[in-house]
Amino acid sequence: MIQRPLPIRCLTPRDRDERGNAWHYWVGYYDKQPWSRDGTRLLCHRATFADRFPRAGEPCEIGVVDTTSGAFTTLATSRAWNWQQGAMAQWIPDPNNPERELILFNDLRDAQHAAIIIDAAGNEQRTLPAPVYAVSPDKRTTLTLSFARLNTCRPEYGVPGLVDPNASVIAPENDGVWRMDLATGERAFLVSIADLAAHDPDERGTHRPNHVNHLMFNTSGTRFCMLHRFERPDGITQSRLFTLNLDADTAPRDLRLLMSGMVSHFDWRDDRTILAWAGHRKLLGAGGQSRSPVALAMNLARRTLKPVYYALGKPRVLMNKIVKDSYLLIPDTEHADTQRYAMGELICDGHCTYNRAGPFPGRFFVTDGYPDRGRQPLFIWDTKDNIGYTVGRYDSPKQFDGDIRVDLHPRFSHDAARVCVDSAMDGARKIYEVDVSSLTHAGAR
Repeated sequence: MIQRPLPIRCLTPRDRDERGNAWHYWVGYYDKQPWSRDGTRLLCHRATFADRFPRAGEPCEIGVVDTTSGAFTTLATSRAWNWQQGAMAQWIPDPNNPERELILFNDLRDAQHAAIIIDAAGNEQRTLPAPVYAVSPDKRTTLTLSFARLNTCRPEYGVPGLVDPNASVIAPENDGVWRMDLATGERAFLVSIADLAAHDPDERGTHRPNHVNHLMFNTSGTRFCMLHRFERPDGITQSRLFTLNLDADTAPRDLRLLMSGMVSHFDWRDDRTILAWAGHRKLLGAGGQSRSPVALAMNLARRTLKPVYYALGKPRVLMNKIVKDSYLLIPDTEHADTQRYAMGELICDGHCTYNRAGPFPGRFFVTDGYPDRGRQPLFIWDTKDNIGYTVGRYDSPKQFDGDIRVDLHPRFSHDAARVCVDSAMDGARKIYEVDVSSLTHAGAR
């Protein structure tokens, strides 16, 4: 990796509310575009605490930051949010005026989880009958899942206060992934957790409740990927990467299991290939299969060495060297043959995102890493020259680790000249902007 520190500036104000509490700002997940189309406003969330999960019904503010002055304007509040993904706030075009942008976010209305659409001044336009997880590239279709189920299985991605009616069911048939029309709110059930659990009977989670998470459209919006996860009896989380056609409710279902083992974060490189931090982890055995003496020994070592790993500051190189996790290029075919990518260079799990625009669309991806000995790295990878750049390493206070962690979650601006990150490098949640134009606009080398 080439060391090339790039300029960084804080976009959000260092301000306090009327009671003297510091405001904490964050965008949310790495797959959401926070910049307005003209780049003058950044959509984000803010709250006056950051040291615990939100309580049921506790609000956060949603608003925009002026990218020149740093002034924040409150537009709405949400009572359906979390630290990892916020309220899924994102810009969408106005169907009646394509030149105007609207804002979509999730909230609770009459105790029901719903999606709200407001204009850029905060005036409410309409309410959709279900929350939104992902929006298609053409901004006409959304995907959603049960955030109550995530409360059961992964609380840091759920919404506090929602009750999972299937909490005791291992793989429910009436829970999974839905499609929703953004204009009409019409919904269709596409795939159940039971369907995913039954796909490939050699692997299934019968120990604890299964769930689905991390929905993402391909670049054309015809298919989407998702993670089916369950905890094995040995305590290891098994992740299975699936894809499905968007019209699975009316056309023949084309459900594909791409790989199984550990799958973390990903992005579609193109319509046929996914880049993911993942690993088959064959030494640890497969979920649902009887395990070899080697796998049992590896799991014992994993449990024994975990405290040492944390005491050393969680050096990510160990995961790459020992269990062979890496970035993989995964074709969208059943049980695909995967190809290791940037091996020996990008050696830590990160949130990867390709640039979709700019002078060289699709040439670069930005990614980060979890805290490694107290610092979070930020990387730019040039796929044309097959070379990577470490563009920053930022302090990560220990109080922002674990379930309330502050991941960088890097995202390109529309023109790929800037990357924004969430960070607690100064002791509070803030949003920063890194100028990457010297790489992405100059053709790197």
